[in-house]
Amino acid sequence: MDDNNSISSMNSSIQTTSIDITISSSIEIKKQENKEQYIQALDRIFLLLQKHKFTKTKFLLAKPEIKIKGGRSIWLNYSNICNQIKMNSVFVNQYFKAQLYSQLLIQKEKMIIIGYRIKTKVIESYLIEFLKEYLICQQCKIAETKLVKDRKTKLISKECRICKATCTVNGSKFKYFKFP
Repeated sequence: MDDNNSISSMNSSIQTTSIDITISSSIEIKKQENKEQYIQALDRIFLLLQKHKFTKTKFLLAKPEIKIKGGRSIWLNYSNICNQIKMNSVFVNQYFKAQLYSQLLIQKEKMIIIGYRIKTKVIESYLIEFLKEYLICQQCKIAETKLVKDRKTKLISKECRICKATCTVNGSKFKYFKFP
């Protein structure tokens, strides 16, 4: 009888050992599968990053050319700057009209006549402020944004074309501007 008990106890220990081995091997297989899935996911992420890779290029903009004639200032390269920043000239005109508290006359779609004398440095500082507020993305620091007006809330938001980030901007200067 002792022999039968010892044999049955050996059989049960062999069975538990085989169950432990199968459980541990199935856990290792699952760990291996998880590693493979993780590596595949990382590979996909790297491929997507390479596909949408963008490089930060320094945004070079021509300095405003201001010519003072009598009691007025003439911004000569206004249209060139609007073309460089890829922004609607009416929108930029409205911003400067609000900043300078003056009526601006657009002449031949190329230059602006300001109603009083103003230095180039002042226009330059307003232009930099405009670029930071309405053109350069706050997340990726690239000047590839577009302005969008929400019809329901009437908020103006800046939407980046590269990283798809959005943020609202101060729209008080553009009360009467019609966004596309």
